[in-house]
Amino acid sequence: MAEVKTDIDRFLSRTDVGLLLIHGNDTGLVAERAAAFTRATLGSSADPLGLIRLEASEVSSDPARLADEAYAIPMFGGRRCIELRVSGNWQVLPALQPLFANPPVDSALVVTAGELRKTSPVRKLFEQAKHAYAIACYADDARALDRVIDEETARAGLTIAGDARAALKQLIGSDRMASRGEVSKLCLYAEGAGEITLDDVRAVVGDASASAVDEAVDAVAGGDAPSFERLYRRLVAAGTAGFTVAGAAQRHFDMLHRARGQVERGVDPESALGPGVFWKRKPMLLRQVQAWTLPRIERALAIIDRTIVDSRLRSGIADEVVGQGMLMIAAIAARPARPA
Repeated sequence: MAEVKTDIDRFLSRTDVGLLLIHGNDTGLVAERAAAFTRATLGSSADPLGLIRLEASEVSSDPARLADEAYAIPMFGGRRCIELRVSGNWQVLPALQPLFANPPVDSALVVTAGELRKTSPVRKLFEQAKHAYAIACYADDARALDRVIDEETARAGLTIAGDARAALKQLIGSDRMASRGEVSKLCLYAEGAGEITLDDVRAVVGDASASAVDEAVDAVAGGDAPSFERLYRRLVAAGTAGFTVAGAAQRHFDMLHRARGQVERGVDPESALGPGVFWKRKPMLLRQVQAWTLPRIERALAIIDRTIVDSRLRSGIADEVVGQGMLMIAAIAARPARPA
């Protein structure tokens, strides 16, 4: 099947899709759409083990693992959903190909990944197969941002002034999860006011918030749990949603994964970071790239993925769930890496 480009939300609600790839440079949108697909697939399934999450490293070392999960019969009926996160240069085609030759009946597979080129073997596999689909996730355009704003303000029982909407759209959009978090934070700030004004946007959304979130994520990646706890408490008290921090952590460790992969292929760390790195953060990021090995980064990404899903399932304590997930990663960072 070709890439799905229209009516994506409606498509994700279908229950007859068995093989789906969701990829793109907007990692927040990838996670959001994967979660929507998972909810539709599982429906009212009573199987507590209905959702299985796998990493590329797991199926690369044991290709049969994916088929074993996909062809397993649900113990309590209904369907199962398998989420496979593809990252780095792990070889996953040997694990995927049997499922394309003989699609599972009782399970659905959703593969999530960063941006994949058209020549990517995984992307080609999904886009050329008869019973598979692919969705690309890129930074939201103006229409998509309006929808996010409308959804969050309607949920909060608020309206937003025209000039406030225009200013807000200039400050968000690079990542769906971060955008939704900023709008949610803005709604919390304006609770009871009836309408969000331009002054509200200026007071709540902007570079200061992003800088504080980056500082908290750097504390996690640096293994400084006390600093993270202090910064995270301040962010939550100021109205920043926990999943905004989780989304920033996911993007950060995705970046570390790409940079570390290049370093292990012989690229010097500074070049591996690429252009656009703020000069004050560069020394810290260089230390992180050198300290975090690929297996440890992948473990951190797995924790973040689980934390994001758990925070949505336990929305009443979402901030606490995210905080505990970040502290788990900080503990990993604080332990010396084992010699290669």
